[in-house]
Amino acid sequence: MNSPAVKKHVRWDLKTVKGIEMKRFKLFILILIGAIGSCNPDNPLIDPGDNIADPRYGSVQFDFTLPKLNLPDKGLHRVDLSLAKSLDSLYRKQFCNAANVSDYKLNYSFVLLPGRYFYQAGITCTCQADSCLYAGFPGGQLSIWWTSGWFDIEKGKAFSQKLNFQ
Repeated sequence: MNSPAVKKHVRWDLKTVKGIEMKRFKLFILILIGAIGSCNPDNPLIDPGDNIADPRYGSVQFDFTLPKLNLPDKGLHRVDLSLAKSLDSLYRKQFCNAANVSDYKLNYSFVLLPGRYFYQAGITCTCQADSCLYAGFPGGQLSIWWTSGWFDIEKGKAFSQKLNFQ
């Protein structure tokens, strides 16, 4: 009964049980981290009527209309809309909020705490040859045309900001 083959088999079974328990423990930890990380209580509630449910916040809505240029519509694309609390944070790309911009969406809204914010917005051109360069894009095809500015948020108030590319 105490042969080396039996002892080897018993050790292997104990290692397997410990391995299964360790895998279960790791899976439990991953699920726990996922559940804790999925909670985001910092986002204020917004009701469907564009009114701010929490009066401590204000909101801004950006009108991200593409400029009328002598280019095909499919050649212009929105690439960035980002907000920062200070101008140097904007320069260092330390944004407090950013939009997931799309070619199909014109308006983007943010609900923010009161204060001054700086924004940057960018579009790009994907047309062939020198069309982008002649339309005003600084580096020609695939370069980004930027616009930026600032705005103030007040408690409980909403306003809109039109983005102008000049």
